[in-house]
Amino acid sequence: MIDAAAGDDAAATPMFALSTALLPSEPLPLHVFEPRYVAMLDTVLADNREMGVVLIERGRETGGGEVRCEVATMARVVKEETLPDARMLLMAVGVRRIRVLEWLPDDPYPRAVTEDWPDQPAAAEASADGPPGTAGEALLELTGLVRRARSLAVSLELGFTPPAELLDDAEVDLGDDPSMASYRAAALAPVGPLDRYKVLRTPEAMARLEVARSVVADSVELLRARIELGAG
Repeated sequence: MIDAAAGDDAAATPMFALSTALLPSEPLPLHVFEPRYVAMLDTVLADNREMGVVLIERGRETGGGEVRCEVATMARVVKEETLPDARMLLMAVGVRRIRVLEWLPDDPYPRAVTEDWPDQPAAAEASADGPPGTAGEALLELTGLVRRARSLAVSLELGFTPPAELLDDAEVDLGDDPSMASYRAAALAPVGPLDRYKVLRTPEAMARLEVARSVVADSVELLRARIELGAG
């Protein structure tokens, strides 16, 4: 958590604004060419290699002036390459959830005062090995939905519907931690950036697991409808 007063440059988190919501544990490949972000990465790589990644609420990724969401993910740069023309290729990975306390002037790049935002304590009460109706059952259902959504997305891309018995064969491993499983489900399923953000901004793990189930189930129904319309 940030202890310094808002507006103190020492407390500022460099923020990379994108048209997608990065989720904890998710990899993020980036091609960086805007001068403001090249300058930001010079600072990030010279410091602790961490930066916030935030969804753009309104606006575009390039040019500045975008409106950004208030919940984000801290990412760590794990690999980088500087090209001859100063562009950069890098791989980052989502580390933990954060929220913005105050946006600072974009001088010379987007910055904010942030704090880590771990799950509320209620998340610890859930058990992946518990009886029906707890996290174990919810994880099984969510895993099945993610498999179905991914298979339907592939069939839509290929232009045909595979046999029903093959629709659930896609390999999906969400793990047994409800907190991380909810993030992983939203990362693996074909859902849009606003649905990913719904998952990210949900405070508590079991509630977030239900939000993930809801957005993935909606994706399944949408993909089914698109396939049926295409076949009609």
